[in-house]
Amino acid sequence: MQEILRNYPEDKQKNRALIFGIMLTAYISGVMMLGNSGGEVDNDLILGMDPIFLLAVQGIAATFMFIGASALFIGVALKIPFTEFFPKISLQTIGLTIGISISFMVVNSAVGEWNMNMDFGNSEWAEWARRSEEQLKVLTEHLTNFNSTSHFILALVVVAIIPAIGEELLFRGLIQNLFAKAFANPHIAIWVTGLIFAAIHMQFFGVVPRMFLGVLFGYLYFWSGKLSVAMIGHLVNNGLALIALYVAQKDIVEVSPEQMEQAAPWPAILIFAVISFLLIRIFYKKFQHA
Repeated sequence: MQEILRNYPEDKQKNRALIFGIMLTAYISGVMMLGNSGGEVDNDLILGMDPIFLLAVQGIAATFMFIGASALFIGVALKIPFTEFFPKISLQTIGLTIGISISFMVVNSAVGEWNMNMDFGNSEWAEWARRSEEQLKVLTEHLTNFNSTSHFILALVVVAIIPAIGEELLFRGLIQNLFAKAFANPHIAIWVTGLIFAAIHMQFFGVVPRMFLGVLFGYLYFWSGKLSVAMIGHLVNNGLALIALYVAQKDIVEVSPEQMEQAAPWPAILIFAVISFLLIRIFYKKFQHA
């Protein structure tokens, strides 16, 4: 990882790291809660809005909320160059990262299906979570019902590229680094940040696989010291999902949205679990001996 508090005296870094980490977590939690505080929106209202307009608004908001806020914090609070978080990486590292991300997606699909089918009971919270999940599904399907190539490209920018840069900059680049210093333990920082990363998305029927995804990105960044690696992994995860939707809608591949939500067959999961393990081991050893 990176020493982002080097401009502060050594004896003040732990306390400052904890304060900054809590501040950033509170900021992103507040923004996400504010975005969900308007209550339920009628599905007909969502379906009646132009998906291109909705994507554009979402993209602008995410750019300011994640990239803009992170850049401001890096420059003002940390007083370090913003470009420090975008180091160059080798083609071998890029290839390993892409391979790990793809193979992990197959393995994580089993966790996703299990989480999606969890029974949270009949409490008010459970009913709210189910309604929120259903409404989000309607919105997602509306935004990704591609009616043109430009629509698909815009979705790729908003759903894949902007989150890959912004969310990794905020969660792994800032929050994970700060908690690693505050807790004096990078592993605790990686898992806590992964849990926060999953929780703030407010999708409780997908919180576990998203947490594991965040932990994966956290370790790839921890071992390599290159935040660009986590950004590539995030981009692959989100981008491949969109590409799969696009080719399915173009009838290039015959697969329904329901099938895409299902876990991969168990033989495939076991095979890709082995592949994931081997690739992660190669990745780890590469940077241990660097």
